[in-house]
Amino acid sequence: MEGWVYVMNDGGGTPNVVRSSPGKVYVAAGQAGEYIVTFAAEFTRLACVACLNNSAGFVTAIPGDLSGLAHNQVRVLTFNMGGQLVSNLDFTLEVACCPDES
Repeated sequence: MEGWVYVMNDGGGTPNVVRSSPGKVYVAAGQAGEYIVTFAAEFTRLACVACLNNSAGFVTAIPGDLSGLAHNQVRVLTFNMGGQLVSNLDFTLEVACCPDES
């Protein structure tokens, strides 16, 4: 199963989900440049890839179970070229998941 989301952010603190895979995908802003993306509960054991859209800087995405979040969440951090967290960078996130082995 795969999920994806395209997020635009004007820096005002509220990320805007422009497009996403079927099902509800929620994005919440934490501190500047930090986003928590929540997929449906059946998304577990995530692998994720993120990219910036038309922005200079870099982005990282960490599966929830490796970053202190729920198994269906991803922490996304956006940085400017100086390595500072910034909130006005748009990003795309794609995740692939595996069913539980239990």
